Amino acid sequence: MRLVFLPISIIIVFGAFAAANSADGAAPVEVRVDTPSGYPVPRFVSLKTSETYCRSGPSFSHPVRLTYKRRGLPVLVVAETSDHWRKIRDAESDECWIHRSKLSGAQTVLVRSERLPLRARPNYAAPAKAHLGGGVIARVSKVQDGWFFVTAKGAKGWAPERALWGAEISTLFSAAQN
Repeated sequence: MRLVFLPISIIIVFGAFAAANSADGAAPVEVRVDTPSGYPVPRFVSLKTSETYCRSGPSFSHPVRLTYKRRGLPVLVVAETSDHWRKIRDAESDECWIHRSKLSGAQTVLVRSERLPLRARPNYAAPAKAHLGGGVIARVSKVQDGWFFVTAKGAKGWAPERALWGAEISTLFSAAQN
């Protein structure tokens, strides 16, 4: 019974996400769960190493298209193959292919704004405990009512979902896998 419930829960949760996105005029997100890995696509993961080659196609014989030099950078898996390749999209909407071994299920986010206050509680009225600059990668440890408890560079606190990239889907599926 438990094994059947999890896939149904994932479909319901991602269906709600797709409906919410289409309500604001954006194209609905088609979530697939019949993937080679068994995990939903799209889903957020992060880069495992400080230098990651991203290729133009799903094999080591394809040329390197981009080189990422940021360990922990969140990326969105938009497709996958049965031989462990993941097509990813980054925060700038660039897409390329990375082997599964270079990805981590660790939930990270990228700060969108120039200066993001980290709040003591998940509320805009709460005092700021620290600030993060734009482009900082933070690790997510808790989610509550559209707010993420993040840690980066020794600072920790609550940040609103809309100020972060890499959080949109991880809010709904907290067990992201590579």
